[in-house]
Amino acid sequence: MKLLINCSTLSTTGVTQVAISFIHECKFFTENDYHIFLSKTVSNQINESEFPSNFSFYLIDDHPLYGFRGFLIRKKIRKIEKQIKPEIVFSVFGPSWWTPYSPHLIGFAYPYIVYSKSPYLLNLSPINKLKINFQKLIHVYFLKRNGNYFVSETEDVSIRILKILKIKRENSYTVTNTCSSLFDEEISEQPNILPIKKENEFRFLSLCSLSPHKNLEILNKVIPLINDFNLDIDIKFILTVDHVIYENNFTELAKKNIYNIGRIEVKKCPQLYKECDALFLPTLLECFSANYPEAMKMKIPIITSNLPFAVGVCKDSALYFDPMDPVDISIKIKQLIESKSVQFELIDRGNKRLESFLTASERAREYLNICKQILEKEN
Repeated sequence: MKLLINCSTLSTTGVTQVAISFIHECKFFTENDYHIFLSKTVSNQINESEFPSNFSFYLIDDHPLYGFRGFLIRKKIRKIEKQIKPEIVFSVFGPSWWTPYSPHLIGFAYPYIVYSKSPYLLNLSPINKLKINFQKLIHVYFLKRNGNYFVSETEDVSIRILKILKIKRENSYTVTNTCSSLFDEEISEQPNILPIKKENEFRFLSLCSLSPHKNLEILNKVIPLINDFNLDIDIKFILTVDHVIYENNFTELAKKNIYNIGRIEVKKCPQLYKECDALFLPTLLECFSANYPEAMKMKIPIITSNLPFAVGVCKDSALYFDPMDPVDISIKIKQLIESKSVQFELIDRGNKRLESFLTASERAREYLNICKQILEKEN
């Protein structure tokens, strides 16, 4: 199978992790020829010399949507596709913003399109609601225009997009998200990413960008409440946010309890988990965050939002809070820190829950099998 893997639009942490994991796993499926469009973000984390001769890479050095530059990028993409003549195109996540000549499978990861009752959306100002609704219309239009087939990370999302995109059930697939195979490898001794941990320090990791729906700015309200507990422990929140954005969005008081290390390469993520004590994810909107299985794999407890997408993935392996209530969040954080039994119980449940997810290799096999099924339909 001659497959074009399109990663030309990817820049945020979660989707980039999925793309890089999938590309690396494809090395073990040697029967195919792989042609891969890379965004700058993905390209920076791919060492092309590590791949065999059945892989070809193409840097798409700008986004194919915006203005005259976007027009030129789309023209460049179509020209390359004509030269490759792939049997099928798989955009790991869409919209692709261009319509391939070949059958096109698009990964779907836009939760605001399918979860309209999220507290994030309900609490937007009228003008921001208007912007989001306009963005939703644009994304839905281009998803339908660009793609023939769609793959989501949960069955719930797959069912919801049937009605929204008005597609046939047989054209919608589900492949669960999971952690990269990097998390299956033995973590060798590596230089510490964070400062040496103090004896009485407890670290909460939030491995994500500062997108509004990630709700990280709630820490400005949570941290003072935690400090009021006067716990005999130094609580730190580990963020991976762009440094300029971080400086402009957190109070000086909150920063006293935060280590912000900036964006981190995917290959360093297991080491970062190893240096932390729990996953803290106050997100308001997701399809399926890979942070959950990653934390389970690294045997650290999860404390996260009591919302359907999180409960659906974690089940009984997380401690839940109301993500809009700083008081509830601070109380649950205190509960987790003070109870070793709660920590061990969540870790044990997470280890069992992990068995229900695909491995990175199995996810890649599922994606490739779907591509083969589509080719059979088309032929």
